[in-house]
Amino acid sequence: MKKNIFFIIIMLLIISSFGAISYKDLDEKTIVIINDEIVNYDYFQSQAKSLEILRGINNINNTFYKILVGTNEGNSVVKKYEKYILDRLSGEILFIQYVESKGINLSKNDLFSTIKNQTNEILNSSSLNDNDIMLYFLSKGFENKDQYIYNIYHERLYKNSVSSIYQYLLNNVEVTNEEIKNEYEQNKEKYFTQQSAELKMVFFKSSDEASLTYKKIIDGYYTFDEVYNTSNESTSLTISVEDESNEFIKTIKNSVPGAILDPVKYNDNYFALIKINKKIPRKQMTLEDATNLIIENIKDEKAKQLFDKLITSEFQQFKSNSEIIINSKYFKGDEINGN
Repeated sequence: MKKNIFFIIIMLLIISSFGAISYKDLDEKTIVIINDEIVNYDYFQSQAKSLEILRGINNINNTFYKILVGTNEGNSVVKKYEKYILDRLSGEILFIQYVESKGINLSKNDLFSTIKNQTNEILNSSSLNDNDIMLYFLSKGFENKDQYIYNIYHERLYKNSVSSIYQYLLNNVEVTNEEIKNEYEQNKEKYFTQQSAELKMVFFKSSDEASLTYKKIIDGYYTFDEVYNTSNESTSLTISVEDESNEFIKTIKNSVPGAILDPVKYNDNYFALIKINKKIPRKQMTLEDATNLIIENIKDEKAKQLFDKLITSEFQQFKSNSEIIINSKYFKGDEINGN
């Protein structure tokens, strides 16, 4: 099971019901306390970005904006949105805590310090003054630099937690030789080498130089291999030609071995002459050749089964046993009903 599927399933789980939730009068800088972990205002707004949303609404419909910020009914709509974001954020933080409860070190402090230092280095090396920097953060929907840093930090931390639990599950999977043989015999059609082509490439710093060399090769003044063997800017590589949606791949697939392609732009700095040295057909893999791929596939399927057990049951239990204290200065508990 691929990691993007993990994200989808986990998203469905984190926004479902929590454990003990209470509303208390907390410090004004605190939005919520999740199992003793304090989430401050800037952390919360790094996800809600209420300022950006309101500014966008104001640009589209100033009348509606005035209703949102200037009436009780409008304020209740904003609070309902922010409560949804709080529930989602709480679920993601609970999942991060759950991953840590498995003994997985996510190096949260190091991650935060790295992002903070990188942000400061970028800002210090820029020619922006403090006012320009603040305008930049505001344009991105953040009230200050801390919210910007928290936004990057939380996104990376959450993705790291998903990747880490995936790797944790894979590390707890064993595959027997019998399972490998059975998978190969039952699903041989899955285990083929891709059709590929071996290319020789010579690089040039200008289109004119590449075109002139190509013309001299075609006219017989020297061979491609002579250019290839004497050039300091040459290489060889093997690529798959399975993707027929790619025009370059289609050109290679439709050309015969030994063909020399017209000069192409390789990147911003180089042009290339390419010779199709050899084409390798798609073929059945032997059990020995397919073993690593088979192990990967079996582990992936077993990881899915472990995921269903560990995440859908253990994580739900972890949430049920968790305590969430929400600051009553910001939320009253009836936002979903529009009050």
